[in-house]
Amino acid sequence: MNAEETRILTDRLIPVPKKVKFKDGPVYQLRKGCSVVLCGPAAVRKTAAALFKSYWQIVPGITVKESSAAKKLSSEAYRIKVTGFELEISAATAAGLMNAMKTLRQLAEPDRGTEKLTGYFLVQCEIGDEPAMEFRGIHLCVFPETPLWDIEKQIRLAAYHKFNYAVIETWGVFPFESHPEFCWADRWIDKKELKRLIRLGKELGITLVPQFNLLGHAAASRSVTGKHAILDYHPELQPLFEPEGWTWCVSNPNVRRILTDLVLELYEFYDRPPFFHIGCDEADNIGTCRDCRHHVLKDLVRDHILYFHDLFRKKGARIIMWHDMLLEKGDPRWKGYIVCGLPKHKLSSLYKELPRDIVIADWQYGYKAKDEDPEPEWPTTKFFKNEKFSVLVCPWLNTGGTVSLGKMAAKEKLFGMLETTWHVSHDTKFLNIFGHAACSAWNPAVICTDALGFRLSIAHHVRQIGWDMKVSEYEKTGFAQYQVDPGHHPHQIY
Repeated sequence: MNAEETRILTDRLIPVPKKVKFKDGPVYQLRKGCSVVLCGPAAVRKTAAALFKSYWQIVPGITVKESSAAKKLSSEAYRIKVTGFELEISAATAAGLMNAMKTLRQLAEPDRGTEKLTGYFLVQCEIGDEPAMEFRGIHLCVFPETPLWDIEKQIRLAAYHKFNYAVIETWGVFPFESHPEFCWADRWIDKKELKRLIRLGKELGITLVPQFNLLGHAAASRSVTGKHAILDYHPELQPLFEPEGWTWCVSNPNVRRILTDLVLELYEFYDRPPFFHIGCDEADNIGTCRDCRHHVLKDLVRDHILYFHDLFRKKGARIIMWHDMLLEKGDPRWKGYIVCGLPKHKLSSLYKELPRDIVIADWQYGYKAKDEDPEPEWPTTKFFKNEKFSVLVCPWLNTGGTVSLGKMAAKEKLFGMLETTWHVSHDTKFLNIFGHAACSAWNPAVICTDALGFRLSIAHHVRQIGWDMKVSEYEKTGFAQYQVDPGHHPHQIY
């Protein structure tokens, strides 16, 4: 197969596999009874049959055979061999099989020369693939303005692009049973629908992880809006927060009692995942109330974090926290990189007293100012790695930064990547979040340079997700709800 044909086929795959070779010859027809050989555990046969039915509406002829080579594959790795008459998939686990099937779905092409769909085919190929990182996550926010169908679409696409974790941050919209007042009184999500998404994630191979901010962002609202999910309706709860309301009052024992109720309720609701994200970023006005001012702030914050670390460790879960309050602004080592600790906080040595099983999520959103500038060194990330923490690189909208962080994370053998979305996860920015980040977390060695082809491939994947969801409403199609602003756009950029 010539180079141009290879490029066309490779561009359909997000993320691009580690090794892929296409061949000329008769295509493999995805038809009823088509020959499929599964090299791996017999237990994956049922999963494979269900995916063939879901993706291509066929019942293949599946043969399972033992394979010593398949047993040696890592848990998410897979091998594919397609000839004109047989499809062979090798995987050691169900996760590896699912990854193989996602690649095959992206590669399958509808039969040509007909008016209506009659079936699909695969070109002959050999693919060998496995992820560069253990943790490949995406951070999704549920605001009062966010419909859960939109979150479902993003979860489905993230799973399709081989992310294996989705951190879900609900901004004042989770209706707690233990403390109902910690949710907007007139804006809450349907818990049954959220529970469905948690279970759907498991089916798709992506684990949903809850986030609840335990230091800053206590308003459960974006700071630029001036809103406060709790105090706007419950002024009687002011003692739980620092006077401005942005940070929890960590010297107040009632805060720890209530937060324990809230996080454990979330953790149980999410079916006890292996991680819980505690936030802890941008706590600018921490320690400003009368009581906190008369304590050593580092001791308060340390005891606060350690309490929740131990709480979740007993449950068998690790906490994830943002990095920025652990590093101090003005320190020349971090010049040009995001850190939020202030000299007056005196928290720059706090990391020394934190358990090393805490996962540090280092969010860095910049990149080179000019093309001729040297590649960023990402010193904050390397600092936490050298201090023996598991580290996640956390890019956002900057494609160059995402690619650079992915390459560095793979080279440094970091724990993984957590792509952030915040209030911007639509329109063309969707491409970086769900495309470039997926590639950078799975196979950062391959960089997409064809912007139009990349956009069209993702648009096709979003369309496939829409078929899975049986979407029939205009607003639910594509990666933007509207083509032009109708006067009230629910996902304005700013």
